[in-house]
Amino acid sequence: MYNFAYIIKIYIIMRYAIIMPIMALSVLLVCCANTPSKKTDTNTPTDVRSFGLVGNVKDISVTVTDLSDAEPTSWQDSTQYMKFDDNGRVLKDRYDNLYKYDDKGNFIYGLSEKSKMRRDEKGRIVYYENRMDEEDDQGFTLKFEYDENGRMVKTERTGWESTVDQTFTYADNHIYPDRINLESEDEGDHYSTVITYNYKKFDNIGNWTEREIHSVCKHTIDGELEDTTDSKSIEKREIHYYQ
Repeated sequence: MYNFAYIIKIYIIMRYAIIMPIMALSVLLVCCANTPSKKTDTNTPTDVRSFGLVGNVKDISVTVTDLSDAEPTSWQDSTQYMKFDDNGRVLKDRYDNLYKYDDKGNFIYGLSEKSKMRRDEKGRIVYYENRMDEEDDQGFTLKFEYDENGRMVKTERTGWESTVDQTFTYADNHIYPDRINLESEDEGDHYSTVITYNYKKFDNIGNWTEREIHSVCKHTIDGELEDTTDSKSIEKREIHYYQ
């Protein structure tokens, strides 16, 4: 059965694969604490902005509590869910991809020495490919798209016999999503998931630290509905900054 933990792993990739949540996925603040930001800080490095953050972020850890069961359960997703260097370049993204750079900031390799990464003319990551070697048909590619405000609006992950597409929707000019639509295909099974967020707490830099997640997933096989999963959870982030 397609349960909430699996949705989280796909989105948080792709374990949600992921992601985000934000799956929701997730998945993305310049104001006082507990107040949503409406603009991206222009002093924030590019990769930090691309992943919906502000400030000189060093790393992030995430704890998710599933509220769907009678007895809520929590798990630590990762001690370093995301990580950046002191120049704001991403070292590990929320999809578990790794990034290694040379002394000049050029991408060298990622999850393997055959990994590839491309940026657009604004320095934003638009493509990531992982292959263990040139013949590896079980690797994956990940594409990123942004809107005119530099917010991530779509990711497309293509792997061996599976695809995961995420579309991000934002309220007003916020840089964190209020909704994610996730479409996933895996060997004939189709999962269509709508994830909505209610942001509860922010740190004094302006990044969110707690949000409520509501996820509704419909699982179909050959166009026939197999089941629907309605889940709720709380996601908390601990964010560390470079001084």
